[in-house]
Amino acid sequence: MNVTHVTKKFGSFTALDDVSFELRPGCTSLLGENGAGKTTLLNLLARVTEPTSGDMSGHERIRIGYLPQRPALYPSLTPVETIRYAAELTGTKHVDPIQLLKRVGLEPVDRPATNLSGGMRQRLGIAQALVHDPELLLLDEPVSALDPRGRREVLDLLSDLKRERMILYSTHVLPDAEEASDWVLLLRQGKLLMEGTVTDLLGSKSTIELRLFEDETSEADWTQLEGVARTTKRGSTWTFESTDRNLAERAILRRVLERNVTIQSLHVGHPSLESLFLEVNA
Repeated sequence: MNVTHVTKKFGSFTALDDVSFELRPGCTSLLGENGAGKTTLLNLLARVTEPTSGDMSGHERIRIGYLPQRPALYPSLTPVETIRYAAELTGTKHVDPIQLLKRVGLEPVDRPATNLSGGMRQRLGIAQALVHDPELLLLDEPVSALDPRGRREVLDLLSDLKRERMILYSTHVLPDAEEASDWVLLLRQGKLLMEGTVTDLLGSKSTIELRLFEDETSEADWTQLEGVARTTKRGSTWTFESTDRNLAERAILRRVLERNVTIQSLHVGHPSLESLFLEVNA
């Protein structure tokens, strides 16, 4: 599926501005601050609305399941009745409501939707979107109403579902996106800033966190370190973004000896989607 130079305007406001990308098999996370255009993009792909200009090819020939940010449920129907009704609307036969509900971690409770918790309603919304076995599953903030255990179950479910369909979901929980996604799209003020795999976006950089006891050093003490591209400080912790991990480690340890400071901890890791998100939205 291809999105090519898509723009969406609401009057004089441009919600999406010349967005192009290819949606691939697997799970793609859609990241961006509030107002970045995530929901507008999902609505376009779900055919809820049409683009002002540009082209979307491929989605008109496939089955699409859509979970909006607030699941559209009939308040008087129980979960089983909701699934049966959705199956009738989509002309889907041979759906086992109980098995489908259990697949998304929801027991077929005999209570109307209006009496379900937010997390239960979210799971029911996902089940409703899966009724007709869609080839493309669009999810708008699917974990926003879930507790940590519920989020874990939904992430496991996405890992299972992405083997047999394309998934595009928006989220603010960046560690979840980093774990579950094969691809990432990063929107800012309606423009697509970045796209690619998590590995592509984070690159080969590493981060080195150095925590000191009784830190009396200044930024000048940690400048011109070989293999270090950027240095930041928070409290007594110095963070070094490196272009060459081995060179940076040796340079930092040499500086520790030169400044005669005591190390509390030294941790080597990689940049996260959260750090990338904060950097591009600074």
